[in-house]
Amino acid sequence: MLNVRLLDGKLSLPTVPGTHTYEVRFRDANEIGLRAHTPQLGLGLPAANLTLQLQLPADRWLLAAFGPPVGPAVLYWGELIVMIALAWALSRTRRTTLRFHHWLLLGIGFSTFSWLALLFVIAWLFASDWRGRSAGSAVYWRFNLIQVALVVLTVAALFALASAIPQGLAGQPDMHVTGNGSSSQALSWFADRSAETLPQASAISLPLWMYKLLMLAWALWLANAVIGWLREGFNAWTRDGYWRARPARVVAPAPENVPPPESA
Repeated sequence: MLNVRLLDGKLSLPTVPGTHTYEVRFRDANEIGLRAHTPQLGLGLPAANLTLQLQLPADRWLLAAFGPPVGPAVLYWGELIVMIALAWALSRTRRTTLRFHHWLLLGIGFSTFSWLALLFVIAWLFASDWRGRSAGSAVYWRFNLIQVALVVLTVAALFALASAIPQGLAGQPDMHVTGNGSSSQALSWFADRSAETLPQASAISLPLWMYKLLMLAWALWLANAVIGWLREGFNAWTRDGYWRARPARVVAPAPENVPPPESA
């Protein structure tokens, strides 16, 4: 290992005849800011088959990544646009008491946790609304089956809601990072060719405590909202009764024995 320093912005390495492999490590004492990037290096000649890696600390919240075309992509923002459109569509159905901003807040809270868990909550809210409007005229066995299914769906939705809160407060946000084996903390790019100056890669991130602060505010809103949803769901579940017994079978009375008429 050689300890060398930059001289006039250039790094000189001793060479001897033969094939050699050099690994150059740079140490930067500056704290990571909003935008972190790989160092700008010039080799003095073209290069090929380049791999750029950027390691973010565990206490950073990745928002976006930039670099060569073959590299990580943060899919969260595209999914967020789809979720906003879905929130607007759900609010237009008028099948629940939730408005657009309610659906939007609910979706944002689940967006870094699990889309599947969000589907359970949406299904529960719409099923409760449908029960309050349509299930009262069903026959007894179908009515009871609907009641049991609603209880199961309610438990699943509450479990999803309860899981989202600790995940947001104690876990890492899932920004749906994909591409070239990258993750939210380990970003990797590949470039097949470059000019004399190596390409740069960068990432935009925020301190993780900002994400946890937003999730705390969302958890407080959710706790207040769930109380109202449970009240509405229970009123819908108990409408026209909560259970129906099988109707008693009506037995027709046996005809009385009438003596035949006497012959004249």
